[in-house]
Amino acid sequence: MSKMILNKLVLLGTRYKRTLPFDTGLTIIRGDRTSGKSLVLSLIDYCFGKSESINLKVQKELAEHCDQVFLEIRIEDETFTLSRSLKQKQLKISIYFSEFDNIDGYIPKIVEIKEAMQILMGKLNIDEYKRTKYKAHSTEQELETISLRDIFRYVYISQHSLGTDNFLGNNATFKKNKNPYAFEMIFNLVESDKDLLNEQLVNAKNGIEARKREITGLNSYLEDKNAGDFGSLQSEVDTIQKEITKQKSQKEKILNEHSSGVISENNMYIKLKDRLTEIANQIFDYEKQKSDLSMSIYSKRFLVEEYEKEKSETDVTLEINYHLVVEDQKIECPLCHSAVNSLFHQENKPTQKVLKTIQRDIKNKMKLVNNLIEKDLNKMDEIDNIISSLKKEQEILNIAIGEFSKKTSVPFLSQIDSINSIINSHNKKKEIVEECIRIHRKIDEKNNLIDDLNAQIVRLEKDLKNLKVSEDRKKRIFDHLNDEYKAYMKRLNYNTKNTYIDFDNYTPYHDGASVFEHESGGLLECMQISFLAAILSSKDKGYAKGHPGFLLLDSISKYLGTIREDMDEEEKQNKNRINDPEVYEEIYKIFVELSANHQLIIVDNTPPNDYVKYSKYTFLSGEEGLVNQYVNEFKYIED
Repeated sequence: MSKMILNKLVLLGTRYKRTLPFDTGLTIIRGDRTSGKSLVLSLIDYCFGKSESINLKVQKELAEHCDQVFLEIRIEDETFTLSRSLKQKQLKISIYFSEFDNIDGYIPKIVEIKEAMQILMGKLNIDEYKRTKYKAHSTEQELETISLRDIFRYVYISQHSLGTDNFLGNNATFKKNKNPYAFEMIFNLVESDKDLLNEQLVNAKNGIEARKREITGLNSYLEDKNAGDFGSLQSEVDTIQKEITKQKSQKEKILNEHSSGVISENNMYIKLKDRLTEIANQIFDYEKQKSDLSMSIYSKRFLVEEYEKEKSETDVTLEINYHLVVEDQKIECPLCHSAVNSLFHQENKPTQKVLKTIQRDIKNKMKLVNNLIEKDLNKMDEIDNIISSLKKEQEILNIAIGEFSKKTSVPFLSQIDSINSIINSHNKKKEIVEECIRIHRKIDEKNNLIDDLNAQIVRLEKDLKNLKVSEDRKKRIFDHLNDEYKAYMKRLNYNTKNTYIDFDNYTPYHDGASVFEHESGGLLECMQISFLAAILSSKDKGYAKGHPGFLLLDSISKYLGTIREDMDEEEKQNKNRINDPEVYEEIYKIFVELSANHQLIIVDNTPPNDYVKYSKYTFLSGEEGLVNQYVNEFKYIED
């Protein structure tokens, strides 16, 4: 039974960095109303594929200082880092199969949100579910996917949903209609379609073969580089780094031995040499880009050749079918011996149509790939022009250095030049070795994905044998859920008569009315927390296997607690508020109990005094909110 843990959230900009680690049990984030505490949960939701972007017109400090957000998560023994841009390419998620601190040593998997959710579901041992539904204002049907985003509504309850009738996104029809299926996925109550399961099974097996081919290609690359031993590569990087550190230390020693006056006199010489080093590095980088483009062009041309073969085969088939069609051919009926028209050509028309569609698709693919090749070739021409320009500048600077050396006394700079050259050479060599290490890790990543696909195949084959959900099993689940739900409601001082979770629509009820029908914010919040707590505790019994195993709850004291001096008038006068400190404290007792086996991140203005020890972060309005320069992890000096 897989469970997810959120390790930390990282805000990153060119001159700002803040890391927010989370406890594996209960973490409380408290603070002022406009301090950014709710933004923490919103950014976590964003990393998990929230479709809407973060409103940077409202979050001005975030817009000014941060460009990217990272979320480090753990599922069983694997650690991943999800990354998403705040300002551009917002529809992509980068997945690093490593801790955040080590992402420089890994090649990220950059995917669309949908694919990122599929990868995470695979890690959680959950299969996506597709159901047929009618298109809007149409009698035609289409497939609708129930994904991790739908399950996530049972994980993250925003401040605009907690204690309201918009719980689980109920006010949005497309979310509301998907909720029962998400609930069934959480409790493995889905009665799957046999054909759909077989399709997923084929896709999983094909996915394994595709990953194996990719691994073969990566291993071939490593063999060509004589870089098959990961341990040797790591040892080589360590050795190179030690040599770089040694050379830098020697360089610093030489510089310290000479007066600042001499260094000042030769400042121009140093600037010229620094620019030459910079140019050499740029040329190296551009040559590497050219090499990558050449490999890309080679792969695309190979793909075009495959398309040409496929097109040739389709053309031949079309030609044969064309000659087989004989319009109005007369044949003799074997029963009555009368002459009748042949319908062979009519039966052949659908085949011709399909073949022509295939032919057109192949042509479009060839056109697309050829256009991509053309773009790559143009890019190579641009790079050649840049390299040519850099080499001309390099030549001019070398002449200037030569003239400068003739006229200027530089007794120690030749040593510095030599050391810089050695350091530069080591850095380039280190980058090549580190690239091979990243490829080794990419192979590990693909092997892990193969393991996930194999696990999916086992689940699918099991589901094929058990297409129908046992009524006894469903009854056991709901008996447990109802017992837990009623127990939590009773602890919150509610009469549990006609209090239950409905067997058919999976909705919590109290006093015969559903969570979407009651109007009291305090009652709604208690029902919602009891419902979610019942689901989470069911995971401990092996029932809610499809739930990630953590909760994110925003603004607990919105409808609960006691009247406090620091409240504004709007909060004090809220008629839906339950001003009962016992209920408020009981909810926190429930949180602590759940946190023994599950992670909870709670946002609250002022939690009860007995639970302040769980407050990991306290944000203040203004400069000491979430984006706080006083805790900036980047140390820099402003002129």
